Amino acid sequence: MKKILLGLLASIALVACNNSSNAATTVTPDQIKADLVKQVPGLTQIDQVNPTKIAGLYEVVVGRKIFYVSTDGKYAMFGNMVDLATKQSITDQRMQSLSKVDFSKLPLDLAIKQVNGDGSHKIAVFTDPDCPYCKMFEKQVVPQLKNVTIYSFIFPLPIHPNAANDAKKIWCSKDRAATWAAWMQKDTALPTDTSCDTSGLDTIMKIGTETVQVDGTPTLILETGEMIPGMLPADQLNAKLDPSSSNASAPVASSAQ
Repeated sequence: MKKILLGLLASIALVACNNSSNAATTVTPDQIKADLVKQVPGLTQIDQVNPTKIAGLYEVVVGRKIFYVSTDGKYAMFGNMVDLATKQSITDQRMQSLSKVDFSKLPLDLAIKQVNGDGSHKIAVFTDPDCPYCKMFEKQVVPQLKNVTIYSFIFPLPIHPNAANDAKKIWCSKDRAATWAAWMQKDTALPTDTSCDTSGLDTIMKIGTETVQVDGTPTLILETGEMIPGMLPADQLNAKLDPSSSNASAPVASSAQ
């Protein structure tokens, strides 16, 4: 996805969707979509093409990414569209809407479950056993979360060469939750068995990649469907989990790995 968008950024102009001189008045969203797929290398699928409030400008949605294209298909623009009256970023609002995840469709039975307090709130975490920020989250944030059930989905990233094998060691252990906590919070050595059925890990990887579209770890998903890339301090995350307890602070996420 990033390579595709970078390729688009490098393009000076896009081939017109319609060679006619009155293309701006006759082009349709379907034509724009078809022409972009045809003309931009690597762009095999466009999810949406929608008109904006600016005449002659369309919003193009690829996964959870947004860019804009002129009606005649000649120019692409990247960045925030801001409503000057409200001082709100229309682009950010749309991206937040696109990033929502249906919490009820997550395979919670495949997650490592931990309950803090009464467990009344819920959060899902896509996490890598060898990710330093994931370990920081487990050590510094998880113990401070209040009245929450935490569902951890093991999602090893290719950038961590031992992560996939470590994931199997955790998955095949006699007590996944205890092994996970000991490894992530105390760096306790993992067991060595990897011979069990690890198809559940494959299912998690598929959902994380295709449905949730995880770009890095940790990736947090609230029960409301809000997705937070990176780690939040415990006080901010508690406020988001239970907005009635205090005003939620603006998120400042740590870089995910």
